[in-house]
Amino acid sequence: MRKYNYTFSLIAIILSALMLIGAFYFPFIQSTFSVDFPDWIPNWFDLHYELEKWIIKKGKIPVGNQYLLGIIKSLFENGSIFFGVIIFLFSVVFPVLKIVLCALALIPFHNTNSSRHHTIIKAIGYISKWSMADVFIVAVIIVMFKAKGFNFEFTAGRGIYCYTASALLSSLSILLIMHHVDEQKGLPD
Repeated sequence: MRKYNYTFSLIAIILSALMLIGAFYFPFIQSTFSVDFPDWIPNWFDLHYELEKWIIKKGKIPVGNQYLLGIIKSLFENGSIFFGVIIFLFSVVFPVLKIVLCALALIPFHNTNSSRHHTIIKAIGYISKWSMADVFIVAVIIVMFKAKGFNFEFTAGRGIYCYTASALLSSLSILLIMHHVDEQKGLPD
């Protein structure tokens, strides 16, 4: 691998790993909820606030900082096993697997002609086909948090930016690794 391709790919995969850790550590989404009560409902004894709390509790409306792993956990707890598994696979397992495989492909101590290296490169090729699923998962999570009829708002947290950066950096690393593999095979750019 050309020295600059190797260096850029290594930097990209290290940054991708750090950004993925950030995606799990920082809030993914901050959400707020409020109800606009009609004028005919009096606000005696802070009734509006108490009704809002009751609606949030009974409706199980996620309010506050929402973390990626917490979102997945709540899907399982609410019986959405299929979505929980899909989001776990595409937002946790595949990104971690991409980073690990890229790191293994970049270890300078291995023989690039070994069957193990070819297996790793083949696996990277398969995993890279699922790269856009990372972005799709972010979109699904955003859509899930939209509610109509109430003042339910969310803003992207640092976690979602870290996750996006991780997906882009791991894709860059895969691109550089696969470019090197094509160069070794003698394929044109």
